[in-house]
Amino acid sequence: MLERWKIQQLVLVLLLMSAAGARAELVQDASNFIKDFDRLVALRATISGDRDTLAADLESEKLRADVQRFFADRAEAVAVRFLKAADRKEMKLDLNFKGEKIAKPTKGTGDLTKDATSYITNYDAWTTLWAQILVDVDQMRTAVAANDTATLTTVCTDFFTSHRSRLEKRLQWQADIHAMKKDTSFKGTGKAQPPPATSLKDDVSEFLADRASWETLEAQLDTDRNNLRAAITVPDSLSATVTTFLTDRRAHRLKTLELSLDRKQMRKDVNLSAGSKEDKPDSEASSKDINNDDPDDALEGSADTAGDK
Repeated sequence: MLERWKIQQLVLVLLLMSAAGARAELVQDASNFIKDFDRLVALRATISGDRDTLAADLESEKLRADVQRFFADRAEAVAVRFLKAADRKEMKLDLNFKGEKIAKPTKGTGDLTKDATSYITNYDAWTTLWAQILVDVDQMRTAVAANDTATLTTVCTDFFTSHRSRLEKRLQWQADIHAMKKDTSFKGTGKAQPPPATSLKDDVSEFLADRASWETLEAQLDTDRNNLRAAITVPDSLSATVTTFLTDRRAHRLKTLELSLDRKQMRKDVNLSAGSKEDKPDSEASSKDINNDDPDDALEGSADTAGDK
């Protein structure tokens, strides 16, 4: 039988070996995350270029091949988004990162001023945390390049803490929107209109026109939020300002749904499967999205209006 001190030494050696292995795995998994992060950034630019090519080739025989390439690049982007989620999970295991339980969002107060103020406060914090996450990723990149496991451990912990906090902020501002709808008795109207389905050219034209309208509405939501910030201090105009914001959100969501229908028809036009996951409109976030990216505007996704009804 081994003496007690020898057993303690053996346990210590095993723990040190395990820690060294975890540090090595963290470097590798963080490296994978950085590669997938950069790959997705490049794919967003590629997909933007694909849309430009579709517009340029509407009258060309190359349009069919252009559409197929467009969907191939979109599919690759979706696959990389899944890889990034897997990378995060592996890095958390390397760090043994648990994090606190995601806090449930608080319910509306029934007071429009308070609910609108909560929305703006949490939305702005959500935006600020994205800037912090980009800083964390850059620091992660530097630590991986230097093989600096001590700094990498700290940076990755900060990254996951920021990511968790950001999801909490999104869950809260989603709840605030529901509260503002209730405060103003807002009911969204309208129905997504399908594309013409007359020819590939017509369907691609419809998609590009809807995408342009979608981008315009997305910019309008930024304007609406600025108006909302100003109206919070002017109670008499707040209800009308909130209603305008909610109406534009609804219009943006309908355009998102129309884009999904456009893409589905374009797939049919070039004999691609119409059941791709990347064509499904985004839902509201939940605590289960802790390892996931936000909806991607390169794929006609928007956290602003995801799941709006």
